[in-house]
Amino acid sequence: MKKIVIISLIWLIGMVSFPAIAVEPVKVAAIFAKTGIAASHNAPHIQIVELAVEEINNQGGLLGRPVEIIIIDNKSSPIGSSMAAKKAVELQVLAVVGAAWSSHSLQMAPVLQEAKIPMITGSSTNPKVTLIGNYIFRTCFIDSFQAKSMAQFAYIDLGARTAGVLEIINEEFSLTLAELFVIAFQQAGGSVVLKESYANTAVDFSNILEKVKTSSPDVVYVPGYARDCALLVKQAVSMGIKTTFLGADGWAGPLMYNFGGNAIEGNYYSAHWHHDVDFPQSVHLQKMYYQKYKSKIPHMSAPLTYDACILLADAIRRAGSFDRARIRDALAETKGFQGATGTITLNEYGDPVNKPVVIMKLGKDAPMYFKSIQP
Repeated sequence: MKKIVIISLIWLIGMVSFPAIAVEPVKVAAIFAKTGIAASHNAPHIQIVELAVEEINNQGGLLGRPVEIIIIDNKSSPIGSSMAAKKAVELQVLAVVGAAWSSHSLQMAPVLQEAKIPMITGSSTNPKVTLIGNYIFRTCFIDSFQAKSMAQFAYIDLGARTAGVLEIINEEFSLTLAELFVIAFQQAGGSVVLKESYANTAVDFSNILEKVKTSSPDVVYVPGYARDCALLVKQAVSMGIKTTFLGADGWAGPLMYNFGGNAIEGNYYSAHWHHDVDFPQSVHLQKMYYQKYKSKIPHMSAPLTYDACILLADAIRRAGSFDRARIRDALAETKGFQGATGTITLNEYGDPVNKPVVIMKLGKDAPMYFKSIQP
């Protein structure tokens, strides 16, 4: 009789469905603009963060735990970025990916450094970002190399001897690049004959373009973003200005054509990446992106954010721990990491070394790869 009871109990236990023990996810914040002037530029970065996290989780997560990505809107402003970083601290995230714009990352970094939360920005090129502290990293080249490369390209490849510079007065990204370009162009032997400023919300550039027309420089360097720069170049063409316009990585993306149309054709900008590069991770990322979104990656800086996500995952695995200090140490020791935008080895400041600048020429319907400039 006892045997029958025991067997019956075992049978009943086998029939009962017990819930699986939930594994606590690893919380990672991604801080980008979902609203405001930077939202359209930042949208592909957010898509790629979600794609990267989906890939990580499909591979089993991190050290046996799934990743939960928390997208925090920085509202396209420096103060919004600072508030977003504080929100990430409150949520006790393990790490932060972002922001895209330097002016945003410069406000996030002090908050996250103080909290000792690792931060990796994909595309914030301002040299000051990683100098804020040893918990701050990036996967892109810095502005000093970007500006120097474009100045040398203007002087050597285009034969320019005079240049004008138009900067965004309220954007750290633009101001820094403008200053560095002036220094590099003058060192190359050129002369800067004009330097003017405009607001990032500007739509009428006639006042400064009249000065460009009068000074007639060989090239005009405009290190702004796609919308404002496209409008500026379009207006310059309508005013009969024949100079070649040069831009930085902020020009990348469809907005140049949306706002500039055919007027932007024949000008150049510096970029981090192009669809035609044959790095294995780049080919892999493009396939994943197309499968999910049914289009090409629309912004040339967005793959840098993929590299930031995958590098963070790699560092956590190398650290073998969710301890932030150990993850920071693993990030600092990164050498030869194969990313979508090339090989990443970080120096003592948390900046990649030996990443080339890609020079793009704006064609009739799309930008074309022109050349690469090695460090």
